[in-house]
Amino acid sequence: MKKCPFNHEECSSECALFIAPEDINEHVSARLTSIGVFDKENGLCSLKGLALASSRQIFEKTSTRG
Repeated sequence: MKKCPFNHEECSSECALFIAPEDINEHVSARLTSIGVFDKENGLCSLKGLALASSRQIFEKTSTRG
């Protein structure tokens, strides 16, 4: 069972960070599910999941070459 980071109870629509599958479009849902940071059936409530979803874009825009 996932925990809500705010109230440390069950991840549900009661959590301020909860994203229901019907709240986002199918394309975004499929992309987030494919990289393992979203559950298409149950939704998600986690800052970590949202950060992971953005990490690839951040990585691609960052260069360590000098």
